[in-house]
Amino acid sequence: MTRRAVLATLMAVAALSLSACGGSEDNAPPQTVRVERASVSSGVDSAGSVSALGSTNLGFPTAGELTSVRVKVGDKVEAGAVLATIDDFQARQALKQAQAGLAGQEAQYAQTKDGTQVGGAQNSLNAAASVVSATKRQVDATLKADDAAISAARSALPQAQAGYAQAVAQLQAYQTACASGGAYPTAPAAACQSIPAAQYAVQSAQQGVQQAQQALQQAQQKRSVDAAAGDLQVASARQGQVSAQNGLDSASASRPNSLDAAAAAVDNARTQVEIARRNLANTTLRAPAAGTVSALNGAVGEYLQPSSGTSALAPGSDATIPGAAQAAGAAAGAAGGAASPTRPGGTQFLVLTNVATFQVVAPFQEVDAAKIVPAQPTVISLDAIPERSFAGTVLSVAPSGTAIGGSIEYYVTMALTDTDPRVRDGQSARTTVVTAQSDRLSVPNSALRREGSATVATVQQPDGRLVPTPVTTGLVGADRTEILGGLAEGQQVVIGGGAS
Repeated sequence: MTRRAVLATLMAVAALSLSACGGSEDNAPPQTVRVERASVSSGVDSAGSVSALGSTNLGFPTAGELTSVRVKVGDKVEAGAVLATIDDFQARQALKQAQAGLAGQEAQYAQTKDGTQVGGAQNSLNAAASVVSATKRQVDATLKADDAAISAARSALPQAQAGYAQAVAQLQAYQTACASGGAYPTAPAAACQSIPAAQYAVQSAQQGVQQAQQALQQAQQKRSVDAAAGDLQVASARQGQVSAQNGLDSASASRPNSLDAAAAAVDNARTQVEIARRNLANTTLRAPAAGTVSALNGAVGEYLQPSSGTSALAPGSDATIPGAAQAAGAAAGAAGGAASPTRPGGTQFLVLTNVATFQVVAPFQEVDAAKIVPAQPTVISLDAIPERSFAGTVLSVAPSGTAIGGSIEYYVTMALTDTDPRVRDGQSARTTVVTAQSDRLSVPNSALRREGSATVATVQQPDGRLVPTPVTTGLVGADRTEILGGLAEGQQVVIGGGAS
């Protein structure tokens, strides 16, 4: 039991003794309060910081020389405003190269689209078909001439054979006449004289037969040769036609693929142009949203590295965990042996902050964090504004812990439901999250005391008597305790003691 509780108990006992003994009426009466319905709450406390909603780390995606800075720390900017630029020479040249590549690919596509491969192949096929037809006509004409020659040779052979037979008959007649002497003495002499001529005529006629037979054979042989040669010529012409047809089929089949390949090359070239345009646009840093420049690390002429920093966001919010970037910068400086103070914004070139809306982010020990859930009310006080407190609401609790100072703590994000123009990003805050609350009967904590295992309140009866009364308590708050039994609303209880 505390000293204050002991003194209160002694006073109550003394008052009872004096009353019983008829003591002096000049003694001051005990201080009492009424048992009534009043809010009782309990919570968990932690220290954190104010964080602006939507603080964004900004920089350039590529390295380059800083050529202009259009803002200063504290400037308010609108969405799309130019903040800074870096040298864009290489980006402009890359865009020109990409545009030239696109023009080349578009020309190649047009050439493929307007190409004459299919038309040329069709013309070749038509020409090959004409050659086949002409070859057939030529072969047919040759064979027709050969057939005419054979027919003529066949017609000449009987004539030659008839002339031969006639010459032989004439020779035989002369020979017979010469041998018989005849009726007239002069006849045998003439017949005998005609025999040599008749013999020559027989020989000539025989040669004529042989020549006619040879001419027929030659005509027939020539036709056979011409027919074979004609077949070969026609086959060769048809082979050319087949080759031309294959060429047409190949050209027709490859044309869609060639067009697709050319179109794909154009699309790829256009993509390269868009990438080059984006890279050129990225040499100008613009504000992604309206806000206030809260940090700026760079001057014209300095060379910037590609931006790689990201914001450590508080749970369930777009607000950042206060001090995360600065802590990272300080850790990096300590690792390099640096002794300089922490840079605002860490290593980021520029930090843009939305100063219109604020939240409070605070780490809670794991035992306390287990009692916190979203929508619980909070009471927030700021060191910079000590004369007032701010109402708030729990937005979210981090699902995983963070090692801070050797213990595991969980970040909790709380929305400020009150506003004040004096609130600033990064201000220190003390927060109390109300984890339990009751509006039942309650009494001040100083009206209760412990007697053994019981909790006792001293009730002042209407006749002035002070009666110790055991009570059943519920929620214990910072200054009041919920009463679940033993007291009735309207009773007066003595205060001045407290629970031990």
